[in-house]
Amino acid sequence: MFELSELFEKIRSLKVCVVGDVCLDAYFTADMRQSVLSRETPHFPLPVVSERYSLGGGGNVMNNVNALKVKELICVSCIGSDWRGYIIEKLFGDLGINNEYLVRSPDIITPCYVKPMRAGISDVVYEDPRLDFENRSPLPAKAEEEMLSTLKKAAGRADIIAVSDQLRFGVITPAVRDYLCEAAKTKPVVVDSRERVSLYKNVIVKPNEVEARLTDLSENSVFAGAKRMSEKTGAPVVVTLGGMGAAWYENGKLDIVPAVKTEPPVDIVGAGDTFLSAFSCAYAACGCGKTAVSFANLASSVTVKKIGTTGTANEEEISMINR
Repeated sequence: MFELSELFEKIRSLKVCVVGDVCLDAYFTADMRQSVLSRETPHFPLPVVSERYSLGGGGNVMNNVNALKVKELICVSCIGSDWRGYIIEKLFGDLGINNEYLVRSPDIITPCYVKPMRAGISDVVYEDPRLDFENRSPLPAKAEEEMLSTLKKAAGRADIIAVSDQLRFGVITPAVRDYLCEAAKTKPVVVDSRERVSLYKNVIVKPNEVEARLTDLSENSVFAGAKRMSEKTGAPVVVTLGGMGAAWYENGKLDIVPAVKTEPPVDIVGAGDTFLSAFSCAYAACGCGKTAVSFANLASSVTVKKIGTTGTANEEEISMINR
């Protein structure tokens, strides 16, 4: 077993670049006891009595890296000139995250997922269909040029680059991806991509069992899926396996690291972001994939116990799990 205190000490000396779409998670709670039938339409409105916001997508990865107290966190993304972008910048300030490398563009939508929550007389609270704000066309040329220029400056400062490639029309454009693949020849780059994992070269990809197209979770299936992806990327692969844990594949060898046993209730939303951030930091600190996977499993076991929020895992929380 790795020495956790030594790993944290090394993590605190790191400069980590995170690039990806910073999304806003918005939770609007409506108290239906206060709803009155509208005079204009035959509907009962949702009387919002509270609202809260948190960083989602690549922003959640950034927040998780920030929680690990690295020496320098370099956040590269592009946000719009809208109320969602304003709130994201405020959250950055509240969390003490440097926004120097955020590109601002009036021509894009800041991604946001609004989750209306209905409450009433009973203790039951449920979520209505989300309201999704996303870009439906590629990043404008000017914004892409600024992203590339900013990313090149940021990459030069970093010990490792963590990439959150989640949106169809996000900041990880083909040109940005090409640059990341080239940068991975000289420094480690770890990529979490929902739909484009097979397009990357030289980087460590982090698919889950679905993204890796595993036929089942047997060791033979995991080995075959990881081997197939490694041959495409030309680099090691880490595959997350939900409650089973995660697997590290490198040079023809597969190590499956079991998950930390966690009693319900659990909330897996954001667990992949925590895994990406923790794995990237640990890998940069020690250079050992299996150790980095073990550390990431510990961090993820912290955040899945944080119900109704994406959550982060800090040194104290991770150390408590490891006892």
